[in-house]
Amino acid sequence: MPMTNKLTIAFSRREAELYRSHGLLEEARQLYRQVLDEAGALGPGLVESLQDKIRRLEDDLAKLDVDLTDVVSERELCILRDGWGDAQSPSDVNTCAAALGSIGLYEAAIEEYRKLVRLQQPYVDYIEGLTDCLMAVYASQSIEGAVDAIVERDQPDTAHPNGLRIAVAMELARRGDDHPALVLLEAAHVIRPLPHKIDALAKALKERLRSAAAQGPENTATSSRGRAHQIKVRLANRLARLRGLVRRLRKL
Repeated sequence: MPMTNKLTIAFSRREAELYRSHGLLEEARQLYRQVLDEAGALGPGLVESLQDKIRRLEDDLAKLDVDLTDVVSERELCILRDGWGDAQSPSDVNTCAAALGSIGLYEAAIEEYRKLVRLQQPYVDYIEGLTDCLMAVYASQSIEGAVDAIVERDQPDTAHPNGLRIAVAMELARRGDDHPALVLLEAAHVIRPLPHKIDALAKALKERLRSAAAQGPENTATSSRGRAHQIKVRLANRLARLRGLVRRLRKL
């Protein structure tokens, strides 16, 4: 097995275990499944280990039987999806998208964020929330395709062809998700040469990835600790927003 595949598998398994340890069972299952499906020729021992972890996660998920209606009623979900009224302002749409994302309805949130793309709202207003949802729904190697689909379907012809790609890439780079950020920037460069500052970012990302690969698996532990902190903060923020949201909705 090539060394790059070994490093990818090692990192992905640590990341999946990190998700599992913080209660993100579905995310962990998807990541283990991704390794199993895409890693190429795996040894029988590794295949059996991955399949066992996937089975255990599926058993745990089956026991949970979580339904969002336990905390948010159908009426409240309809209010969220409808954006609190027919005459939605961009601010209403953004609030609706953030609320949907905060309770884990990521795909519905992306639909709301697409409205903001169509309305040509400033990326800074919503790019963090959109990126959160994209990362929750898609594997990292699929982010570029998801952004391309939004650009193709929703971005007006008058908008800069690379605006959304660059904005998502910069947000990913800020979080330390260098690979999907670089993929987006390379795709953008094919469409139109990147501005000097953005091109410099792409080169820096490429160098960081090259350096991380050269350092080997031991570098993965540092990355995993950083991701652990990010996940804890994200979970804490999500729970806080959910509690506040449910309190407000139940007053309606």
